[in-house]
Amino acid sequence: MPEFDKRPIKKPDGPTGIPGEKGSRSAVRQKPLVRHRENLAVSVLHGLIPWKGDSKADIIRKIIFLASLALIIWSAILITNFYVLRPARLRNEQMRILEIRNNYAGEEFFDVPAWQLSGSGGAEGEVVTVIGEYMDWYNLNNDFVGYLEIYPFIQYPVYQAENNEFYLNHNSEKRPTANGTVYADYEGIFTPTERPHNTIIYGHNLMTKDLFQPLTMYRPNHVSGVDSFEFLKTNSTITFDTLYARGDYKIFAVFQSNVRPAQGEVFRYWDNIYFDSKTHFDSFVADILDRSLYYTNVDLQYGDELLLLSTCDFSIFANGSDSSVRLVIAARRVRENERPGFTQEETDAFIDNRGTDENDFLKRKMFEEYYRVRVPAGWAGRNWDLNYIKDFEVQ
Repeated sequence: MPEFDKRPIKKPDGPTGIPGEKGSRSAVRQKPLVRHRENLAVSVLHGLIPWKGDSKADIIRKIIFLASLALIIWSAILITNFYVLRPARLRNEQMRILEIRNNYAGEEFFDVPAWQLSGSGGAEGEVVTVIGEYMDWYNLNNDFVGYLEIYPFIQYPVYQAENNEFYLNHNSEKRPTANGTVYADYEGIFTPTERPHNTIIYGHNLMTKDLFQPLTMYRPNHVSGVDSFEFLKTNSTITFDTLYARGDYKIFAVFQSNVRPAQGEVFRYWDNIYFDSKTHFDSFVADILDRSLYYTNVDLQYGDELLLLSTCDFSIFANGSDSSVRLVIAARRVRENERPGFTQEETDAFIDNRGTDENDFLKRKMFEEYYRVRVPAGWAGRNWDLNYIKDFEVQ
């Protein structure tokens, strides 16, 4: 006979799940409990933001991540502004500037009542002659004093505030901007009959190649590959018109100057807007020629109007730190009945004063820290023709 299974018989579960109770469904597999999925947004927040129940390690990790993300976003904003938005704003402003001038179709000169022109120096009821094409700029901003051009590299209206700080970070519409605009030194006086003895015009050296950045082509420029001496020969004149009169200038020097006393000699060219004597004028011009990269053989005499274009120069560093150097282009206004510009013969006679002489002395004077560190032999001394300055007495 077959053997019977001796295992105890398990009674079926009942409806209550109690073994042996009648009506049990133990034969049917029960479904697992379904957990509702967390909202995606909440899930993301839980993964990024410190949350209740997080461990200390998770909190630290999330804080570091959020700080890094914020830094990346802020850096992206700065980079986009600097390399995309800032150049675009400059281009738009430049287009508006050129459009105003190019669209002018009126008289070259016309008369306006002096009272309409702030700082004109005209008496009540007096009429002042102005250059017609510049009145639109003046009407838009009464700080307008003139128009500067080294075609086609620099073409800007020039403004003047009550100090030298305002237009460092404001545009021609007086709106705040890191780009600033081109402006004249505040101490100079511009009227229908008067200009400063020495007009100094400032502008930023921007990486976008706007404002005064093109001036860097007048000094050795290994980045651009431009031969600065040849660039000078083909761009040796400057136009600077005021609201009242036109003016052409011949470049006679290009120099770099330190402005930080801690790094050596400081040539305070910006303190010389007016000359109270021939000695003052001669001394100032001689200081410029001592430092010049080139000589264009332009003669100078007391009573000449000077024009200096000044910008920051990042090409020279002393002991590896920022030496706060300024690059300055110096020019003399073309005299009455003098032919503007240079002939080919005259530009061929320009003198290159860069580098050192045969004894390894620096040809031009530079601030002490530079030539003492890089050119231990020092400065060779004054080597330009003293006849450049009329009746100059050696000092």
